[in-house]
Order: sequence, then structure tokens, then C-alpha cells
Amino acid sequence: MEIKMSPQTMADDLAYIRDLAEAGKNAPLLGGRFLVLWGGLTTAAYIGHYAIAEGMFGLQPVAFAIMWIAYAILGVGGMYLLKMSYPDSKPGRASTGNKVSALVWQASGYFLGAYFLGAFLSAMIFDVFSPFLWSVPMVVGLYGLSQYVSGVISNTAPLKLAGILAMLSVVPAILLSGTNYMWLLGSAVAAVCVLAPGIILMRHEPSETV
Repeated sequence: MEIKMSPQTMADDLAYIRDLAEAGKNAPLLGGRFLVLWGGLTTAAYIGHYAIAEGMFGLQPVAFAIMWIAYAILGVGGMYLLKMSYPDSKPGRASTGNKVSALVWQASGYFLGAYFLGAFLSAMIFDVFSPFLWSVPMVVGLYGLSQYVSGVISNTAPLKLAGILAMLSVVPAILLSGTNYMWLLGSAVAAVCVLAPGIILMRHEPSETV
């Protein structure tokens, strides 16, 4: 038996498909917990670096290595635990915004991992520490780029604003390079442009069921 579709039925179906596409496009971002993790760790680590560099609390230079190794372990371990506990049923997980946001942050993470591996090897082999002195402008710049792209693709105003602020902070970060105040600036940028937006995203995450 042949089933004929009326123009009205086809129009209704097309409208339904369009509504689904728009819903996916505007789905809230789900990476807030990861921003909170790295924003919080980076904020604390930069404050710790400043304290060690200033000789506060009698901390010796070896504390730099201990702190940053702990940072890496907590970051990687935290990412693993968050991914393991992340529900597959979260609405909007397959949206374009969430896919692009995850991809741009992943690429930024790979780049930073490669940079700091090179900086670490430079320090160990050649006793050269200058790559670390330029790390804050690069880190806050990548934070800004990732936040801005995520904000634009998902039409999320707080992320766009955070991205712009982080990218603008590259200017004072460069001006402060070589001073201990650079670490305080990096801490402030991580708190305002990564940690705070992460908390906002978490508060707007949908429940596991629609």
C-alpha cells in the first residue's frame, strides 16, 4: 500500500528536524567540571610558584619541582576520574558546540604538554630555564583562545567574555615577564577566565534526563 505524504506533513517534518538541529546547536556546554579542575589547579599553582619565588615560608627551590609534579599528577588523575564518572546520558553531549569545545581544549592541552616537556628537558639537560619565563603569556593566551572559540560556537556570552579578557591579559603578562608578579597575574586570569566560567557552566548543565 502506497503512503502519500501531503505538503503539510512534509513541512511539519522539516520543521521538526530544524527544531532538533537548533536545539543541538544551542545545547549548553558540558565541560564546566573540567574548567573548574584546571582553573582551580592553575590558580593555586601560580600562587604557589609566586610564594616559592619570593622565598615565603622558607620554601626552597626544590619546591618548584615538587609543586609542578603534583600539579601534573592531580590534573591528569582528576581528568581521568571526571571522565570515568561522566554520564553518557547527558543531553547535548553530541552537540556541535560540545564537540568543538572539547576538541579545541584537547588541542591546547596537547600543545601545552609538548611545550612544558621541552621546557623541562631544556632545564634538565642544558640548565636553561628561560622557556618557563615565557610560559604565562602563552598559557593565558591559549586559555583565551579556547574559551573564545567555545563561547562563539555555543553562543555562550560568559565564555566569549572570558576568552577576550584572557587574550587581552597577554599584554601585561609579557610586560611582567621576568618578574614574580607575572605568576600572580596568571593566577588571577586562571581564576577569572577559567575557574569562574567553569562554575557558571556547571550551574547551567542539564540533568541526565530531559
